Amino acid sequence: MAEKTVQQNKIAKDESGRPPVIAVVGHIDHGKSTLLDYIRKSNIVAGEAGGITQHISAYEVLHQKKDETETKKITFLDTPGHEAFSEMRRRGASIADIAILIVSAEDGVKPQTIESIEAIKAGNIPYVVAVTKIDKPNANPDKVRQELAEIGVYVEGYGGSVPVTNISAKTGEGIDDLLDLLLLVAELEELKASPKIMASGFVLESKLDPQTGPLITLIIKDGHLNLGDYVGIGGKVAKIKRIENFLGAQEKTVTVSAPIRIFGFPSSAEAGSAFMSFDNKKDADNYLKNFIKGEKSGNLKFNPEDSKDKVDVPLVVKSDSEGTLEAVIYEIKKITDDRVNFKIVSSGIGAISDNDLKLVAGSTDMPLVVGFHVKEDRGVKDLAERHNITVATFDIIYKLTDWLKEKIASRRPLVSEEQIIGTIKVLKCFSQNKDKQVLGGRVDSGVIKKGSLVKIFRRDIEIGRGKVVELQEQKIATTEVAEGQQFGTMIESKITIAPGDKLETIEMITS
Repeated sequence: MAEKTVQQNKIAKDESGRPPVIAVVGHIDHGKSTLLDYIRKSNIVAGEAGGITQHISAYEVLHQKKDETETKKITFLDTPGHEAFSEMRRRGASIADIAILIVSAEDGVKPQTIESIEAIKAGNIPYVVAVTKIDKPNANPDKVRQELAEIGVYVEGYGGSVPVTNISAKTGEGIDDLLDLLLLVAELEELKASPKIMASGFVLESKLDPQTGPLITLIIKDGHLNLGDYVGIGGKVAKIKRIENFLGAQEKTVTVSAPIRIFGFPSSAEAGSAFMSFDNKKDADNYLKNFIKGEKSGNLKFNPEDSKDKVDVPLVVKSDSEGTLEAVIYEIKKITDDRVNFKIVSSGIGAISDNDLKLVAGSTDMPLVVGFHVKEDRGVKDLAERHNITVATFDIIYKLTDWLKEKIASRRPLVSEEQIIGTIKVLKCFSQNKDKQVLGGRVDSGVIKKGSLVKIFRRDIEIGRGKVVELQEQKIATTEVAEGQQFGTMIESKITIAPGDKLETIEMITS
């Protein structure tokens, strides 16, 4: 046992430099995906619905610095820029070693630019500013530097030490300089790893494939992973049946900084969770025994606070991955209404199934089932029609939220409120026949209308209510008497009205 411990410690000290993991962050449409597209000579922008990158993706590239003969590897994380994906952006920055802050030379600093800076600072990692779209006619890189200084980001040449470079992903100008800069920062950070120990790192994404089951994307931050090893995530362990690199090719062994996808895990895993690996079942079993309850468990269900004054609309949410599910639920939380409340009864990854509909089939509150980047199983449409369940799928997040806003508006219950339209002083009572009494009065404010309801006040205390059944002004029948005018009226009420009483005429307003 002692020999084994000594050997493990020796291996742990056998460290070497490792490729940097780079997060590309910034405002939507500032050129993050276009930059990576140029770097790896492929196109992911066209493959993303609406031109928005809606998943974290990871890629490896090779780059040779100027005046050097050695080619070095760099791992890139492409994080979404849309507001809804803020948590994914924060996760990308926290997992990375270095960040590239993308800012358009046309648009300058935008809301997600500021949010990305906060994510970088929260992750406590170094970063480089890349001013993009310098090929555009309205490009103004100097203005970008000034705007960054105004929010406390001081780049080189503008009173600070944050590295900055101008690039064009369209022409390729400045991209080699950016890659050189990233490798230089990585050298200064002295990134180390121990390739001989068992792999550990983080979950980037998790999705459910109908044919193969859970697919989990990992970033290895230290060590190595072999096909057949055990991986532990969130208190669950599985033997790995297949490993794929970022290109989809199968691998038998992968090592530090590699983005990989593993097959064989029993369930989805929460994005951002740490993972560990083991080369034998005994160590994997010990991990299970020692796992501390209460760590991240992958539960993304969201239950808003119930309110007896609101109508609860049952909602089931399905998505293709844990990260996008998280983003969808984040957006749903932001949809608020004073009369209607979304009650998420279930959320998960994978296609919309009969079981999802059965969860809300007994509800009388017109339940909804929404899917993001997923399809419906066969038979879902028929079951939805039988149980009056509305099912919809989307591939762009703002279209999903717009649809939900329309649905919540259509489910708003009508509310009737009293609106005071006039105040009257009773001057004289002429006659009373059962519940009907004839009196004279003056409109002190507003109007009195035939058919309107009235509140009856005596010494400022409401003593009853009635209804204006007849109305005259200067002994001529009318439907309305305005402020300052005297009138005669017949009011139907069980309360006997006396001179000096005050009346409030009211209308019921439904909204």
